Amino acid sequence: MLRAVVAVVLASALLAASLPGVELAAHQRSEAALTAETDRLRTAVADLKHRESAVGAETGARRVVTVEIPARSRTVAGVTALAIGGVPGRKEPDVRKAVDIAWRVDGRDVTTRRLPGVRVVHYREGRVVDEPLVLEAPGEHRLALTRIERDGEHLIAVRRLPEV
Repeated sequence: MLRAVVAVVLASALLAASLPGVELAAHQRSEAALTAETDRLRTAVADLKHRESAVGAETGARRVVTVEIPARSRTVAGVTALAIGGVPGRKEPDVRKAVDIAWRVDGRDVTTRRLPGVRVVHYREGRVVDEPLVLEAPGEHRLALTRIERDGEHLIAVRRLPEV
């Protein structure tokens, strides 16, 4: 009887000691996955910027990128949101300091990335909207990136493509 009680107490202590490590690993895995997705977006934006000309209201060259939001599991922390074109709920008065990509993993601090030399904006129904494109649902999301010109400024417009 005493052995059983000691075994249960020891097992509980080991489990309690290992859970913070498992949570940290899950968070780091989610961060690494979103960093990789951000790098893929950055590569597509740079390719579009350097190889294509900006267009006005015309349909121009574009890049289609598939971004995957990892689903919550034992080994992956939940992603609250991935935003492209700014941080949801935050307005940046100085366009030169604007954030292009932001994400939050499991309710922790927002991670932001600025793409050098270009500004990314959310483009919906033929116009630039003053809010970021926010992806919250886990799974794959197809995005179209187009280089446009607006008020003399070259921008990368991002929009969600319909499900195929």
